Amino acid sequence: MNDTYCNPLAIPGIPVSRVALNPEYRGPWWREFGDPSVIRFKGMYYLFASCAMVWSSPDLIRWQKHEINLNDVGWAPAVAEKGGRLYLTASWEGSRIWTAADPLGHWECLGEIRDEKGEHLSWADPALFTDADGTMYCYYSLGVNRGLRGVPLCSGDPTRFAAAPTCFFEFNPDHWWERFGECNQNPYFSHLEGASMTRHGGRYYLQYSAAGAEWRNYSVGCYVADHPLGPFTPQKRNPVLIQRGGMINGCGHNSIVEDEQGRLWCFYTILMRRFRGLERRIGMDPVHFDENGELYVDGPSETPVRIDGTPTGRLLLSAGQPVEASSFRTDHEPDLALDNYIRTYYEAAPEDPAPTLTVDLLGKFDVAAVRVIFHEKLTPHEVLPARFRFLVEGTLDGETWFPLADCRGKTFDGHIRYETFEPRSVVKVRLTVTGTPGGQPAGVVDFAVFGNASEAGYRGEPR
Repeated sequence: MNDTYCNPLAIPGIPVSRVALNPEYRGPWWREFGDPSVIRFKGMYYLFASCAMVWSSPDLIRWQKHEINLNDVGWAPAVAEKGGRLYLTASWEGSRIWTAADPLGHWECLGEIRDEKGEHLSWADPALFTDADGTMYCYYSLGVNRGLRGVPLCSGDPTRFAAAPTCFFEFNPDHWWERFGECNQNPYFSHLEGASMTRHGGRYYLQYSAAGAEWRNYSVGCYVADHPLGPFTPQKRNPVLIQRGGMINGCGHNSIVEDEQGRLWCFYTILMRRFRGLERRIGMDPVHFDENGELYVDGPSETPVRIDGTPTGRLLLSAGQPVEASSFRTDHEPDLALDNYIRTYYEAAPEDPAPTLTVDLLGKFDVAAVRVIFHEKLTPHEVLPARFRFLVEGTLDGETWFPLADCRGKTFDGHIRYETFEPRSVVKVRLTVTGTPGGQPAGVVDFAVFGNASEAGYRGEPR
């Protein structure tokens, strides 16, 4: 059984963006999947996200989509457990509290959020947190340059504030990762959002994201306190998660969950930004604490990682390598499937019934996994399951091909596929696309081959 994962996570049933579903919207449709809130409840993991919910997993690797009576209650849903029940809220129009005894069962709305004066309040990017004494808190934002706040909720009625909220901190332009813009160039304003609370070793770690989910430098920072309502001071180690310049970027709006072995995992948003600025997916990586007790995320990872949090050591072999295609469309040449960039794609000619991409690794390598991110075109009001069928093969001599991953008969509903197999020595790897949703032309955003050099020597000259 596969015990590894690779970002972006291959999770089925990614929904159409709630922006595209707006009757007044005119433009291309796209899928969106961000702002994760993950909880372990009665031996299972449950993932709630913007635009749809809920997904379950026994092991954080294999995920299944479930339909519940709450499909999309608003941006950035947040969930917490208290007294054996789950409580859920969301942003803006979703500023209510729902509760359920079973995450896959019926969710009951308890009412709108009311502050300590009894007045209705709309919060943004809330995070629910239940402390060891049973007190439930909510951490939230109110918009641009409004900072992060926190408040205890009434024990008998979690829709009501039990006290006046506390503003913990606001935008600090000296924190470069908080500055607005693609390059954190704007010191005049910021979005501090995506709150998340983790208790560890008797201390409270309040995570937040800045400076905007549409930017590649979207990141996670952290403040620490000895009490859930502060006072909070910033870690010296900040930001705790930010892109490393590769394919995985826009890493923010996180949620930390503890697994059955006591390990902590950070789930976070990944920026796609191919059709629209807020087109997103989800990744995950292990959480650690350094010698000073400061939290950090060991990520974002771009190669396979074991579910115990250790790297597999498998390298990305295919990026930038020579590639041939059976056909291609002008401006979407085959090398765009190997450029390690999530915003370009290769597309085959529409008349090609089974297009192929053949990658020359320029040497003998033991390959053990592949990740394929397919390009998908959605037609408004006719969204089909994202079922892509394909075959990955390898060869040592360029003549005799053998299967590595045969997904021609699988019904997985998702445009991101991660497949593992027993290591095989190859010189070339071939991807053949045998089926696409609705017969649309085959498109590949990224074709990644993972492995290590064989004992045999290198062939060819360095490029």
